[in-house]
Amino acid sequence: MFKAATAGPPDTPETFYTTKATGLGMGLSICRSIIEAHGGRLWASPNQPPGAVVQFTVPAQPLG
Repeated sequence: MFKAATAGPPDTPETFYTTKATGLGMGLSICRSIIEAHGGRLWASPNQPPGAVVQFTVPAQPLG
């Protein structure tokens, strides 16, 4: 498992959501697609103190 934490604003934004008019850009949405294509899972949760924690897992062995 990989885990990254940030200390940001007190309110963690909704996971995989953007306010950009043209889409999500090169952010968590693309990361999630790549990780899921390799049989993994990506999730985010609030951090204490404020911020976010993003974690993912991928299988130790290739799919197939």
